[in-house]
Amino acid sequence: MRVVLFIIMAFWLLPASSQTLKIMGSDEGFLPFYYGNDLKEGILVEVIKEFSLQTGIAADFLPMARKRQPWALERGLANAVFANPLWMPLPDRMHAVGPLLTWRDRVFAQPGRQPDSFDDLKGGICLRRWFVYSDRLERRIGSHLVRHDAYNAEQMLQMFLHKRCDYIVMNETEFRFLAQLGDVDPELYRTELVDAEWPVYLGILNNETALIEAAEAFFSTYTIDVEAMLPKLPRPDR
Repeated sequence: MRVVLFIIMAFWLLPASSQTLKIMGSDEGFLPFYYGNDLKEGILVEVIKEFSLQTGIAADFLPMARKRQPWALERGLANAVFANPLWMPLPDRMHAVGPLLTWRDRVFAQPGRQPDSFDDLKGGICLRRWFVYSDRLERRIGSHLVRHDAYNAEQMLQMFLHKRCDYIVMNETEFRFLAQLGDVDPELYRTELVDAEWPVYLGILNNETALIEAAEAFFSTYTIDVEAMLPKLPRPDR
């Protein structure tokens, strides 16, 4: 009850100019966290809908190229972003609420090729163009691994399922979401190798005090149930 009252008070104290949580997201989307036209679908979209329902605070997702995110914050076009604090735009001016969930890039392998360590990775590997991977993985590319680049997650997964590569590195939630759309069992390909793992926070501009207080109160009792959300998410347009 205290949390609910606190959120209501935070809302009423909110200045009129800041009664909307304007969240930036990659203009390419990040399946299954946010995607679709104007980023209207996804796990984080559903979470923010619940936030708005409970607090009465309006919220919108704004597609924005990563390089332009600091500019958007400075211009007042946005006031929030989901990110790791290390990659937060304008980190000195952002308050991080969370962590809210864990981003985990996992190695998936063709059946019969499951490795015990990164030293076992040999053959072809499908990766996403322009993405950064761990040093231990990068060191094996060119010597033990042949890299096959894809422009997006869907293309990368299709390359893997058509056996153009032996391994793929992908966010595990993204892999499971796309696999369920294609009636593919993700457990057939899962390995214990994790290439990267980091916490995800909701960053809000420091001067948006009431929004920060409302978000802190909401997420103090709210847990993101990825398992329950995944089967209910709509198929992406592309």
